[in-house]
Amino acid sequence: MNCPKCRKVDMKSETHAGITIDRCPVCGGIYLDRGELERLLQKDLGNVADGFSSAAALHDMDGMPAFCPKCNREMMMLTGAGEIRFEWCDRCEAVFLDRGELASLQLFADDDLED
Repeated sequence: MNCPKCRKVDMKSETHAGITIDRCPVCGGIYLDRGELERLLQKDLGNVADGFSSAAALHDMDGMPAFCPKCNREMMMLTGAGEIRFEWCDRCEAVFLDRGELASLQLFADDDLED
């Protein structure tokens, strides 16, 4: 499967606690199938899966369009907790997160669990 943003770079699969994610070896973005984002956050694996990256230095990727590799259509930009922007496919409900965005979302998920 090609990276939704780099387009011609083959994503690499890796598994965290039984959840398989696809990561781009060039941009570090993560592609998740429907439901995998929620499962990673519930298991407190966002930081681990994202390699403890910081999204702060990677906002230049936000402006690039992402194309769903399964549906071959442009993904929609959504804004989640903490104003973290990520891409979502309205057909297959897959999610693409730039490097650091999953770790940032995990911080907000952890705060919600503590409240």
